[in-house]
Amino acid sequence: VTGAPAFNYDIETESVRDVERIDPITVLLIFIIIGLFFASIAAPFVPVTAIGLSVGVSFGLVYIIGSFFTSIHFLVLTLLPVAMFGAGSDYCIFLMSRYAEERRMGRGKKDAVERAVTWAGESITTSGATVVIAFGSLAIASFGMLRSIGIAVMLGISVALLVSITLVPAALSLFGDRIFWPSSVGLWRKKREKGTSYYSRAAKFTAQHSKLILLVALAVSLPATSTVLSSTTSHDFIAQVPDALESKIGYNSMSQGFGAGAITPTYTIVETPVFLVTDNWVNITALQAFSHAENATLAIPGVSKVYGLTHPSGEPIPYFAFNQLNQAEQQAMIRSMKPFLGMTGKSAMVWAVLSNEPYSDPAIETLSHIRNNLNTLRTESPLLASSTLLVGGATASVADLVNSSGRDYFNMTTLVLIGVFIVLLVALGSVFTPLRLIFTILLSISWAMAAVLYISQNILGAQLIWILPIMLLVIMVGLGLDYDIFLVTRIREYVAGGSKDEEAIESAVEHTGGVITASGLVTAGAFGTMMLSRIPMLQQLGLAIFIVVLLDATLIRIYLVPSIMMHMKRLNWWAPGPLRRIPARPEEKLIPPIPLKTKLTVTIETGAIILLGTAIYLDYVNNVYL
Repeated sequence: VTGAPAFNYDIETESVRDVERIDPITVLLIFIIIGLFFASIAAPFVPVTAIGLSVGVSFGLVYIIGSFFTSIHFLVLTLLPVAMFGAGSDYCIFLMSRYAEERRMGRGKKDAVERAVTWAGESITTSGATVVIAFGSLAIASFGMLRSIGIAVMLGISVALLVSITLVPAALSLFGDRIFWPSSVGLWRKKREKGTSYYSRAAKFTAQHSKLILLVALAVSLPATSTVLSSTTSHDFIAQVPDALESKIGYNSMSQGFGAGAITPTYTIVETPVFLVTDNWVNITALQAFSHAENATLAIPGVSKVYGLTHPSGEPIPYFAFNQLNQAEQQAMIRSMKPFLGMTGKSAMVWAVLSNEPYSDPAIETLSHIRNNLNTLRTESPLLASSTLLVGGATASVADLVNSSGRDYFNMTTLVLIGVFIVLLVALGSVFTPLRLIFTILLSISWAMAAVLYISQNILGAQLIWILPIMLLVIMVGLGLDYDIFLVTRIREYVAGGSKDEEAIESAVEHTGGVITASGLVTAGAFGTMMLSRIPMLQQLGLAIFIVVLLDATLIRIYLVPSIMMHMKRLNWWAPGPLRRIPARPEEKLIPPIPLKTKLTVTIETGAIILLGTAIYLDYVNNVYL
């Protein structure tokens, strides 16, 4: 059994198997990573329990939405729990690690919980809002799969956020240090002297070599951007069906026997103002126009066979001699035409069997020639000029989806970036910092895209699926900002407490570096489990997010972000008066003007990063989609 419904059925069945295979491994990774980070057996139960409850509630909400409002795509079964375990675990780790840090500083349990919710709670609420906006933007997509994924994950992350800032603090208040059994609150970390950790050394290295780090980042981004700019994506839906499934085996057999396009032909529907065929009569004049149209379609490169009123078996019939045939022969001819005739007798259908796979890019190009050919036919035939001609079928659906997704992508990207900027502007009280957050995540995405392109094409032998860039951008603009927000809010906390910018940055990197790395490993591991799927799209998406999260949590946030912030200093916290969270210090008025050379250096370096991020964004819109 094969065909489009069989493809969907097999992929849906496979996605259910993916859930049974992926989710247990995701939970096991969370147990291992969080257990090692806190040196605790009990600590991992907090995020797993909290997010497990969140997933149950979220699937209930998704069921209600799918039952009464809109359809839900089956890929939600895989993406929703993975996204919730990734983001939700981050939120839990941020809160628990801040509580443990406050306890190690000698504060009481109640005070430690309050400070954890005050400072870590603000950062996870801000990052949760960006994730909700990012996935919420998918709700405006015309493609049903993207729309349902956006709605479902937006609800799921909202539930995970609410549970994290309510249930987790309640658990900390109730169980206290016992949550970190058997290592209490991680007192083993006190064995290290201050300033000797890897993150402390990384902060000092960044302070001394910030310009070098910026130049290296730009140098790496150039070939990555070049790779992305020169890349192409595939719209081949059939390639997403694993080879071992029945529908794919049947399709391969049918392609060998009848041609790749026989399974899903391209249809041209013609609605005319006249009768074409009745039970005992044919309109020879009208059929001449149809014969010309069918022959013109057959002459298009990429079309291997045409079926229609005058080619009912793929070969022309002598319709023009209808009146010379006897009654039995006339009835036989009319019966051969019936499958291509509409119920009213005034409309007909032409099947074009394409030489290439119906979802492939060459097939989409052939489809554009078929549609262009219709314009020519209208000028050559008065009947066709007065008729309605519509082209449909699997290839046409993909071609229309490509066109609409380009517009959707522009609208969604604009909505995401503006919405995220506004949230960060209000939450962080800064104009420059939200811009820097957005462009550094775009840099991370460009590096990950280049890596996935290389791995897919040169190692896995597969093309990049067209939906990957849009999914990667939405997911990473939401999830990837978690670590940056956590770092920036800690820096702002120290600056607000009176520390100088350089000291605040170094202290924040030292205190949050381990938390960010652990959270990144959890999120990367959660999404990385999708590489275990047999569906190529999920494999590529899991690989891309795995790469970009690791880059973001280990290099971008530990080295590149502090480098930029050390250069910008006071500009990190500038905003119009009502929005500013860090007031100007009195001594800033006494600081001599910044030398012109320094101004130029900072402006050029920052401008280069912003221009590069803009180039990547424009590439996605213009090159990959439109």
